[in-house]
Amino acid sequence: MARNNLKSTLEKEGIRQSELARKSGVGSGTVNRACNQRRTPTATIRNKLVKSLNELAGKEYGHDDIFPSRA
Repeated sequence: MARNNLKSTLEKEGIRQSELARKSGVGSGTVNRACNQRRTPTATIRNKLVKSLNELAGKEYGHDDIFPSRA
């Protein structure tokens, strides 16, 4: 399972998992599992999460910032 920076980025931006779930239309359980690295989200889910995170944070995080590629 690939590591990600979703949880730390949400904490840094002061965004709750529930806010991200609501904004992205992704289930709160899916967001929680991604944040706690229990499941790697599909590409479609990753896209929704990054897009919504950027809208909530007012920033432009890239996909590799949140879901780094495996080395």
